[in-house]
Amino acid sequence: MREFHKGVLYALAAAALNATIGVLTKFVVAMGLQADAIAALKTLIGFVVVGAIGLAGLRSGWRGKWWQAAVCAFFGIFVLFYFETAAYAHEATANVVVTLMAFAALSAIVLGWPLLGDRPGRFQWIGLGIALLGVGMVAGVSVAQSPRGLLLAALAGTGYGVFSVLVKKFGLPGGFALTARLLMFGTFYLAAMVQFDALARVEWHASAVGALVLLAVFPTVLGFVCTTRAIQCIAPGQVQTLELAEPLFAGAFAFVLLREVPTGWAIAGGVLVVLGLYVSSRQPSPRHSSEALPSIPG
Repeated sequence: MREFHKGVLYALAAAALNATIGVLTKFVVAMGLQADAIAALKTLIGFVVVGAIGLAGLRSGWRGKWWQAAVCAFFGIFVLFYFETAAYAHEATANVVVTLMAFAALSAIVLGWPLLGDRPGRFQWIGLGIALLGVGMVAGVSVAQSPRGLLLAALAGTGYGVFSVLVKKFGLPGGFALTARLLMFGTFYLAAMVQFDALARVEWHASAVGALVLLAVFPTVLGFVCTTRAIQCIAPGQVQTLELAEPLFAGAFAFVLLREVPTGWAIAGGVLVVLGLYVSSRQPSPRHSSEALPSIPG
């Protein structure tokens, strides 16, 4: 299988794994946990799980590039998780999702150009625009309730985009060993923001605890594993664009698990997302590759 196709599959797998966040978070919130505690606990549990895997069979992946992993964890774990959870307190979920995804893709594309030499082609820009329009339709974007909420979501998305570019810039190998280090540093960063006295008032139910563990394993651990693997195969901007498929998977999970039937508007948006991802993934022939975009002026 070509590296490009492997990267596409990893990115779509990451989108599917990230789509489980909404359903699982509903069970966790029932315990009375605050957003900062959820972010910190799922990161800690994820680190314990993947750290055991990494120490047992991937010891070579723990050698070197510690400060690079710490920098990537700051943007990809702390900035993403902290500002994302804060945004939900001020803005509608749909608006947060679309804003976060848009800024993740845009920041990865823009930053990847000067740092990695990944010049975006016109197909990528056109596909991104179509996909974002579709995501907005699927999510049911409404009039913004708070500029602060949109700003927080934009910061979270930008952090995720910067993270994806830096992983490739630093040459960090994707996989479980890297994910373990990211979650380790992320746990330290997020722990500083947790209100520990609030944890004593939490009602710990078995089903909610199980949902918290699943939240740590699927979107947090496996989601980052697939994202970092995808970054090794294709440009970070392409990875972030492909992960715009997340609302499609979320809608499918909601239909199967919660019996939520999608509206005609959402189905039309889903078609646009698929079309946008197809267009953005098109690779121009060598004869036209030089027409992608003009060089950055000096």
